[in-house]
This record gives sequence, C-alpha cells and structure tokens, in this order.
Amino acid sequence: MLKVAKFGGSSMADAGQYQKIRDIIRSDPSRRVVVVSAAGKRFKTDHKVTDLLYLVQAHLKYGVSHEEILSMIEDRYVEIRDQLGLSFDVEKEFDTLRRWLTPDVSVDELVSRGEYL
Repeated sequence: MLKVAKFGGSSMADAGQYQKIRDIIRSDPSRRVVVVSAAGKRFKTDHKVTDLLYLVQAHLKYGVSHEEILSMIEDRYVEIRDQLGLSFDVEKEFDTLRRWLTPDVSVDELVSRGEYL
C-alpha cells in the first residue's frame, strides 16, 4: 500500500519540526509521497512564510521595496538548512527568485515558493 503524508505549516516551522517529519516518514516505508506546506509560525508572534510571500507580492504591486521581507524568508530557510546540517544552496534559490520578481509575477507562483523551498 502506498501512503501519502501531508504536513502543514506548523509541522514545517523549524529544523526541529523537520526532524520530527523525517522520523515519521522513516517509521513507515509505505509513506513514499510527502506533501508539505510552507513554513508556519514558530511562536505566537511569528509570521507564516505564505503570509510573508503575499506581502512581498503586495509590495511589488505598489512599487514598495520588498527586500526586507524577502530577506526574512531567506533567513528562515537558511536557518533551517544550517540547523539540519544540509548543503542545499538556499541562497542560489533566492537569487533566482529575486531575478524574476516583477509586479506582474503571478500571485500563485510567488506564494508557491514557500512550499517549493
């Protein structure tokens, strides 16, 4: 039997949560498909990555600098990568993202970057 496992934003919030997901997946070999949400809140006053990406899109639309928000998102994924001891080039992904960000970028495509990363 093939099982699909779906993990929401709070399950993707930080490196500790990623480790829990890893253990859940490894505990059952039939869990071969994993669907994840973008990183959620780590604590009560934190921001969900999806909400931050919507804010980036609004800044783009109105011609306001979005760099501070995008850097917050990038820092979040760099922190997760570093705490997990991974070598994935998050910075390269964000460099690519920055190059194609325009006021005309599709909201859906932009917001999907949270799950992609």
